[in-house]
Amino acid sequence: MTFSFRWLLFRASVCVLATLCSIENSFADGGVLNFSLSDESTSEPVISRVELWRPESQRKGRPLALMPVRKTVPAGIGMVVDRSVELSLPEGAYRFRIVRGPEYRIISGDFSLEKTSLDDHHVDLPRMVNMLAEGWVSGDCLVPPSAYSFPLRMASEDLHVATVAGEIPARPIAGRGDDDPIVFDPTWIRHDAAFLDGLAIIGPSKAIDDELPIDTLLRCKESSDVVSVIENPFAWQLPVWLATEKIDGVFVLGDWLRLDRKVMRVAGGRSVQSLMKCHAQAVGQWAETIYHQMLEAGLQIAPMAGSGDGSGKTPIGYNRTYVTTSARSYGEQDDQPTAPASVNEWWLAAIAGQSVVTNGPCLRPTLAGKIPGHVFEATAGEVLNLRPELRLAVRDPVDYLDVIHNGTVRYSARLDEFAKAGGQIPPLEIKESGWVIVRVVTAHEDHLRAAFSAPWYIVYDDQPRVTAESVKFFADWLKEYERRLLDLPADDLRKHIPHVKRARQFWSSKTPTIQ
Repeated sequence: MTFSFRWLLFRASVCVLATLCSIENSFADGGVLNFSLSDESTSEPVISRVELWRPESQRKGRPLALMPVRKTVPAGIGMVVDRSVELSLPEGAYRFRIVRGPEYRIISGDFSLEKTSLDDHHVDLPRMVNMLAEGWVSGDCLVPPSAYSFPLRMASEDLHVATVAGEIPARPIAGRGDDDPIVFDPTWIRHDAAFLDGLAIIGPSKAIDDELPIDTLLRCKESSDVVSVIENPFAWQLPVWLATEKIDGVFVLGDWLRLDRKVMRVAGGRSVQSLMKCHAQAVGQWAETIYHQMLEAGLQIAPMAGSGDGSGKTPIGYNRTYVTTSARSYGEQDDQPTAPASVNEWWLAAIAGQSVVTNGPCLRPTLAGKIPGHVFEATAGEVLNLRPELRLAVRDPVDYLDVIHNGTVRYSARLDEFAKAGGQIPPLEIKESGWVIVRVVTAHEDHLRAAFSAPWYIVYDDQPRVTAESVKFFADWLKEYERRLLDLPADDLRKHIPHVKRARQFWSSKTPTIQ
């Protein structure tokens, strides 16, 4: 099989110097810069997020004091430039950064304005990779509601799917009328998600007073149109939710990975000693560990990524899920990644784990020619030789690339080592049930910035892998949760008892099948 590898690390710098023009009208406070953007490959006008600040406001260890600009939509961090913007600013020096999702290179630069300055400046944004053209559609699995235009902000981040927890009437977009719609295809938005204390229900649902989130889950999952997602993988209720066997997905990348501040501890959930060391990547690594424990306990639950309910000012789609579907021509054995044709198809593929989650690297992997989510079946004594293959585009320096099999790193390399090997990963020799994940972790310092494939599963003789250690992991979690519940008033405690009993039975029943 051939392997195509692309590692792009690029830091572009654009220097804009506004020239002093001889004009009749002077600007008492400063000058004007007409700033416009386009896609380098198509020359079409483009919408993007732009950060603008004054150099003197930049302080080491502190967030940038970004400048708001009139008639623009806030983008969490920075503003949305809708193809072009007129910047009327006080005189002085300025710096900017243009960020359009993970598929474009970041453009940064500086300019200065003086009184009576007037200039036009145009920037072409270079694209590293076109995931949509390769059959991978980007989505944010859970977004807080907002009055700021979702289509505009999605276009600015090159994001195609947004699942929103409710709906707020959108404010008008300055400079756009009904005859000037946003052209960004596809733009799939649904507003039927609900946050339930770390659990999310997507689809037809109605809250009932004094109902526990798990009761809402069980009631709503009676409908096949409902998707259930664990948005907070650290929640104390986690082993109880998992025991319902009604969970479709779990956030592996979420609101503990933010651009506006570092998250150094778990709030309102189970922690571990490693988080006490104030390591910036610890919370992200803890979420990854929890997901691996789910897989080791025999749970085939899809990984997901999104903004979550505590994303703060982090732009929409920073944590995102890329989803694809499989298509094969007659006689072909390898999957051909194909873009889902609708938002419903996107979610069906996401639940099936035909996906990659990321907040940076653009990873497109296969295992023995199959996209993530595929189940390899075998019988005792049979040996499977499965070769991982991938394509990768990334802006940040990469710390390591791993292939993980049943929780153990079977292949690890830095990208320079990987490139010297011709971009070839040795095949995995597999003799037992389990799972495989491809992981790319960058050297980003503020939090875990990485990409993870959804698992491929290997099942021998119809028996999935279940380990004693992982069953105990969740059983111990459940015991800790039960001790916390004892502090509740008797009437409140009574509501939890049937769910805790069910969870005890579920995790106990896992024990006899341990391998």
